[in-house]
Amino acid sequence: MDAEDIDDRDHYWKGLTSKCLIKSSTHPLEYAKLLIQIGHEPIPPMLCKPLIGQPCLVLPNIFSYTKYIYEVDGFKGMYAGLAPKLVGVFVEHSSSWFMTNYVKFEKKDTLDPEDSDLKGWEKCLLNTTKELVCSTTSVLLSYPFRLITIRMMAQFVGFEHRYTGIFSSFAIIYREEGITGFYSGLWPSLMYTLSYVIISNVAKHAITRYLFNPSTVSLTIADFASSYCANFVAYPFNVVSSCIAINNCGLAAGMPPEMPVFGNWVECMKYLYGIDQLGRGASYFYRRHVTPARSKLIKLN
Repeated sequence: MDAEDIDDRDHYWKGLTSKCLIKSSTHPLEYAKLLIQIGHEPIPPMLCKPLIGQPCLVLPNIFSYTKYIYEVDGFKGMYAGLAPKLVGVFVEHSSSWFMTNYVKFEKKDTLDPEDSDLKGWEKCLLNTTKELVCSTTSVLLSYPFRLITIRMMAQFVGFEHRYTGIFSSFAIIYREEGITGFYSGLWPSLMYTLSYVIISNVAKHAITRYLFNPSTVSLTIADFASSYCANFVAYPFNVVSSCIAINNCGLAAGMPPEMPVFGNWVECMKYLYGIDQLGRGASYFYRRHVTPARSKLIKLN
């Protein structure tokens, strides 16, 4: 084993460890965010009187929601679904690392400010394509664990205990829904990931090439701006994926009256767009309450 292989393995384990630590520490917030995405609002809105503008109804922020989960289920309950999430992180990280290092991927072409516009965009396209292949593989392999994580957390709505472990959850899904059940909501999840990669890479390249010099500070600004733009555009697919993952699976959160039964993810997206809820869960702080009078209600066919 040469020095390069040792460095790659060290990089692999450091990356995996940091991801697991971050996911574990932020899990209660992600738990609350998931419940918001699927439309569960157990705390009534409150009247907010801003310094500028008209008074409006606001929903509790994600930290208040996390506190509510703690009050209902205790400290242990705040980490429901953590085990399959960490397994999914392992599968996602390992598959991405394997694709990058062992499937005849060359190292990324370094973007040089001296390159012509055409050459620069060619390198951006090549790097984005490589990242899309890695991301697609990671999503396909890790999605069943994400599905189980979502369903374990969604049980909070109806206080159910159907999905209690990884293996038992796999058995329930296979018995009731077959192989395809493990990929409920896969398409919007995949579209979220792929659109995020494309938009963030293109935006970062455009920002560093046309707005800022490629210095360390400028790259940090470009990373933040490109990630924000990509998440803003792609986020509705994440909401739709979370809803479809639990829709009509036997949990109260995915059945009427909590949620209509959808024929497919496109129908779900149209419905959420009609009630102005495609962005729910995007904000951690200020959450304006959308009343039925302001919603563009539509009827499902």
